[in-house]
Amino acid sequence: MTGLIDAPSSPPPDAAPARVAPGRIALDATAEHPTRTPLTARVRPLLRPAAYFVLSRVALLGAALVAAAMFPRLRVVRTMGTVWDGTWYLKIAQHGYPDHLFNEGDGSRWGFFPGFPAAVRALAEVTRLSLPDAAVVAAFAFGLTSALAIWLAVREVFGARLADRAVLLYVFCPTAYVLSLGYTEGLFLTAAALCLFALSRRYWMTAALCAGVAGLTRNAGMVVILAVLVTAVPAAWRGREWRPALAALTAPLGLAAFMAYGWARVGTPVAFLAAERFWQGQHFVWFVVPIRALIVTLRHGPRGVALVNDAMAGAALILGLAGIWLLDRMSRRVRMVGGTTAAVPASWWAYTAGALLIAYSAYFTDSIPRYTMAAFPLFVAFAWKLPRSMEGAVVGVLACLQGALFVAVLTSAVHPLPIPFLP
Repeated sequence: MTGLIDAPSSPPPDAAPARVAPGRIALDATAEHPTRTPLTARVRPLLRPAAYFVLSRVALLGAALVAAAMFPRLRVVRTMGTVWDGTWYLKIAQHGYPDHLFNEGDGSRWGFFPGFPAAVRALAEVTRLSLPDAAVVAAFAFGLTSALAIWLAVREVFGARLADRAVLLYVFCPTAYVLSLGYTEGLFLTAAALCLFALSRRYWMTAALCAGVAGLTRNAGMVVILAVLVTAVPAAWRGREWRPALAALTAPLGLAAFMAYGWARVGTPVAFLAAERFWQGQHFVWFVVPIRALIVTLRHGPRGVALVNDAMAGAALILGLAGIWLLDRMSRRVRMVGGTTAAVPASWWAYTAGALLIAYSAYFTDSIPRYTMAAFPLFVAFAWKLPRSMEGAVVGVLACLQGALFVAVLTSAVHPLPIPFLP
């Protein structure tokens, strides 16, 4: 997949094939890619991750039919575009942002970034769809592109076989139902994964532009910017090259533009942070919420008032830490096998750690699991360790959990839950 926007400033050196120690298995011999291949040969490997995503959406369609049968008043497609935060994105798509910060009914439009609403508005203008329908179509499209982008990023570092398995876990992850709602996850993960892919290829300006899109999509865009900086700045310093230096300067422009817009409209460059107080006094809590949720779950068990939300937040904490440990093991294994080559690039570490820290700083426990999904390199770690004999069973369980959560979210539009799964 070459020629995205800019070519590498200098061709990467040919890597000597890694020697595999006795008793060890190489991660994936397909990590090497040919210099020139026909277009059809480049596109064909993408069919498998695309099929995984479509299959996961078909499974969710079955769950949606169950919800519609349970509640005949439920309008499935409209609910998918308007449920919870989807309403705020549609307000931005229709009316833009207000000229001052105020409580617009347990929240504020300034708490959300403009990237996804702008895409929804553009799609509605072109297709003449209603805004809720356009949000659903955009969510599906960005969910598909996120699966393809993650596959490309993982394939570039670990090879096609591990990329296939990582995308399989990603699309069937229980919280991946948000890829079918009017939410930002699909667009953000598309930009983030393409950025890491471009950094691996040294497509500096492509990576910078992807970081700009991520910065316009959600506050976690700052960790995508960080991934560009930790790669581009050393490259510019060592090679005295202008492309990585320009990428480092360009990457923050999306986030900076939104901050400047907020400053001009409401008098503060961090309007998206100031607006959080309108959600029940929400604020930055320094990573303590998932720890507290895990303790509450272990202490109260089934008697807990918010058992499901606390258990999911605690599980997100445990899985995040376990994924970091597995990523470190992957790096150590390749270093031992192949000398000084590290399996996990610095940009991946910066992005993964930053995404987890932002996820664990959420004020509401029910937001933490889906925020954690942004740290997609964790799926690579679990795919690397998952035995092939258990792959089908694990995916089946994940699909059932995803369907159950999707039904709960849809039906909450008809019968609001006392403790929501998704704020």
